Amino acid sequence: MANVTRHINATAGGSAYEILIGGGILREAFLRKELSPFERIAVIAGSRVYELHRAYIEEALDVIRGRCRLIFFDDSEENKSYAYAGRFLEKFIEYGLNRKSAVIGIGGGVVGDFTGYCAGLFMRGIPVIHVPTTLLAMVDSSIGGKAAVNLSVGKNIAGVFRQPRMVVSDTLFLGTLPDGELRNGLTEALKHGLIGEPTTLGILQGNSMETIRREEVINRLVALSASFKAGIVEKDERESGLRAILNFGHTVGHAIESFMEYRGISHGGAVAAGIRVKMEAMRRMGLVSDGDAVRVGSLIDRYGLAERTPGLDIDGVIDHMAYDKKNFGGAVNFVLLDGLGKPKINQQIPADLLKEVMSETLT
Repeated sequence: MANVTRHINATAGGSAYEILIGGGILREAFLRKELSPFERIAVIAGSRVYELHRAYIEEALDVIRGRCRLIFFDDSEENKSYAYAGRFLEKFIEYGLNRKSAVIGIGGGVVGDFTGYCAGLFMRGIPVIHVPTTLLAMVDSSIGGKAAVNLSVGKNIAGVFRQPRMVVSDTLFLGTLPDGELRNGLTEALKHGLIGEPTTLGILQGNSMETIRREEVINRLVALSASFKAGIVEKDERESGLRAILNFGHTVGHAIESFMEYRGISHGGAVAAGIRVKMEAMRRMGLVSDGDAVRVGSLIDRYGLAERTPGLDIDGVIDHMAYDKKNFGGAVNFVLLDGLGKPKINQQIPADLLKEVMSETLT
């Protein structure tokens, strides 16, 4: 049996839970006391990860076989919808779930969002356990309790806060993760390094796309980001202040994604492009040094994180920033740095400077 190499104790919203990290730990996790009280368990598994790891997942499920029902989820953004969630809630009733039941989600961020949302609604909320299978989900979306589905007007409009009972970051799943998906997670880890988790920058600087996948390296990277984000969420679960620093790079990144209608660019590629824009703008504003800007730019290049989009309509992207649900009072608000590791929320970048930097770095 593989061993859990790292335990992180997380607390938020009056709930305490553990984040388990290690390679090949899924069966061990399902044997833990956190699952013992539940009479029935619905396991929502992403179709793609199940196809890749069917034997491994089934072996782990053997330990809860008599009380679990496996439900497959075609984990696309189109299916992360309010209407689709209704179908799964009906399945919960069909399978006999009740207040003494739980839901486990096995998959990437879409699966985690969807699972947490369904668990949060069913009978006013039953426990959820996350098994993130992508690096992005391990370092970011599985931690913090946000769960949402999409409406026709936009992404993540209908949502709940639902802290998990446990998070199982089994890095064995990362062995089949394509480089493009790995980069999405590396971008979020880089973000954490820039806003207050400095050890992450050293790990990224000391490795490459080839060596970062080594189990001891990736486990440590996941643990650092998970611990950092859990600490932020503990202080500000509902994003009333401090938690907003986690949006660093996302205002520009989300605007690029939205303008491009979520086609032709990855989430990580868009956010990394947003980080590049921020670093250059902050350098010109005197908020970060030339050396730090070069250092961050070299890390983005080393891992191929940012994506250029020739011919991108910069004015159109800027217009989309105004739609960001985190903006208030008519101003576009950014998270900026007063030096590496020192984030400040609700900051502005001069409009002319923003457009100039975006034109130079994005196209």
